[in-house]
Amino acid sequence: MKRLGLVLLTGSIFALSALTSCAEAPSGSYAEAPEAVEADTETAAAPQVPQEVAQEAADSNGAGGREGSNEGDSDRSAVSQRPQLIKEAQISLGVDSVEESFEQVRMIVTEQQGDVLSMQDNGDRQRSVTFTLRVPQERLDATLDALTALGEIRNRSISTKDVSNQLVDLQARLSNARKSEEALQEIMSRSGEIADVLEVSRELSTVRQSIETMAAEQKRVQTQVRYSTVNLSLQSAIAATPNKPGFSTQIANSWNEATDSVGNFTTDLLQLGLWLLVYSPYLTILAVGIVLVNKARQSARDSRQS
Repeated sequence: MKRLGLVLLTGSIFALSALTSCAEAPSGSYAEAPEAVEADTETAAAPQVPQEVAQEAADSNGAGGREGSNEGDSDRSAVSQRPQLIKEAQISLGVDSVEESFEQVRMIVTEQQGDVLSMQDNGDRQRSVTFTLRVPQERLDATLDALTALGEIRNRSISTKDVSNQLVDLQARLSNARKSEEALQEIMSRSGEIADVLEVSRELSTVRQSIETMAAEQKRVQTQVRYSTVNLSLQSAIAATPNKPGFSTQIANSWNEATDSVGNFTTDLLQLGLWLLVYSPYLTILAVGIVLVNKARQSARDSRQS
């Protein structure tokens, strides 16, 4: 009987978490945002329990559920005070000197307290370098203004993604998962049988894994909100002219080309002679046939004239 009551209490905690999460789903201006759907699919749902167990849990823990709901609402309001936006900019510039502009880009990023995440130099005649930069979002406009002053703007665009609803949903789920973790820890401290302890320990491990996953996702999204990404491309306005070889180098190249040409011509003649030698019997028969035909024609003409 004691074990049955423990199982019912454990199930009631997860039922309360599920009911609280549903009750705290945002219903304001972000209720229909696509990010909410993504957050729901990425976050594991609480285990389902029978209806009678859920009803018993609601009766025994109603006050705690209402208190948790009020705390979740306060967390939501704190997160949703202002839109949480992820911004990404694309800039393509034509510059006179890629080398000088490279150093200027590094100075601008340092002044704006940002970082150069990656750099790629293609190294062809039309010299171009691409950067991936990261700067604080509040310094994005100043960074873009400073970068566009380096050369001629060929392309510029900014994309924005609103993740306010996603962060609100993650905060509410984290709050509910932490309450479930505390309740399971309390159950473990009261249970005495090994089987019950193992059962609660497995549930506690699942809850903690869910908390770690949601906390990592929340941190990743918040970092993307705090720091904006800038994809910068610098292209040289004047193509680099190749270096012209010296006089001695040109003479040496011409001599090498001439000797190679003579060698190739000699090789071709030798190959032609070998082909003629191989086909000489057939060529001899063909030549004799032509001579005989010509003699026959000449004899016929002489006979007609006489």
